Amino acid sequence: MRAKIMKITYTDSRDGMVLIGFTDERGEHEIALSTIETADLIGALRTSLEEAVGSPAANSMGLPGIERVQIVETAEEVFFRVYMNDRISHDYPVPKGTALADELRMMADRMEARNSAKATHPSSDIQKGKLN
Repeated sequence: MRAKIMKITYTDSRDGMVLIGFTDERGEHEIALSTIETADLIGALRTSLEEAVGSPAANSMGLPGIERVQIVETAEEVFFRVYMNDRISHDYPVPKGTALADELRMMADRMEARNSAKATHPSSDIQKGKLN
């Protein structure tokens, strides 16, 4: 069976389901996944992506890392923003007033505090002139 080329057009959530919209040569489509199915898909895609990036035919030599995260709140929504570098970031909407929003806010605060500590207190190896 030949793989079909699909382009993801949107992701959303409705009624406890994660929605993924995509287009292919036949037109526009939407699938709905439960949260467990979505977590399984993310794990499988991560593994497949790492294998694909490692292939000699891949046009990319590696995966970008997460530089920092941030919580952005508006009156209506909370966004978990993941920065891959200074110019590229991804926003993930999170329902306001949920345990998930609270946990992500605490994680972002811990990461910000850790990054601030690293900036103000260089490691002892750097102070001694040693580099990693």
